[in-house]
Amino acid sequence: MKIGIICAMDEETDYLLSKLVKYTTKDIGPFRFYEGETEDGKEVVVSRSGIGKAKAAADTALLISTFNVGYVINSGIAGSMSKELNLNDIVFSTSVLYHDADFTPFGYKLGQMPSEEPVFNASPELIAKADIAASTIPNLKDRIKKGLIISGDQFINTPEQKADILTKFPQAMVTECEGAPIAHIATSFKIPFIIIRSVSDSADEKETGTYDFNVKSASENSARLVLAMIKML
Repeated sequence: MKIGIICAMDEETDYLLSKLVKYTTKDIGPFRFYEGETEDGKEVVVSRSGIGKAKAAADTALLISTFNVGYVINSGIAGSMSKELNLNDIVFSTSVLYHDADFTPFGYKLGQMPSEEPVFNASPELIAKADIAASTIPNLKDRIKKGLIISGDQFINTPEQKADILTKFPQAMVTECEGAPIAHIATSFKIPFIIIRSVSDSADEKETGTYDFNVKSASENSARLVLAMIKML
């Protein structure tokens, strides 16, 4: 069974691709897909979606429909929303929602999309595998947590933005731009998913320096957990 791995940026795909023994590339519109095998012989399709909800949703639909993947894993970086997290810590999703979705006038919960459940729940199987995989990575196993991941078309980097979101979603662990649409489309196709993100910044610095400095290391940490999980699928 092929495993689909979605990343938004080159920095997030680089480490994954370096661990494939072979791969071929296929471009569909603006999206690039890398179809290959891991060192353990697992068939994977790594995709670079680009940043934002629209591209992530389109990429996920193409990944599922073109390559017939049995799992969807999103790997990348995120801003911390929790005091429990430090830079380069990793969070994997128990659930995901859109922090910028508001259809409450029609009776939906904040963050809930019309005709969908209030949150998109990650696969229990993949959550269990992520837990096990985390225990096999010595310098990361004590830095991995799970919980709610939130997504929106915003780079959150001021205390005011962060506080406003936490008022609405106090259980949020990290915030990013692609996880919810990936979860949304995977759920629509009935494909098991999980979102895995490593903390690149605190989402309140008022500048991008911390983010820029940590993109590579945070991306690699997330990818390492993904690769450890894949061994079990």
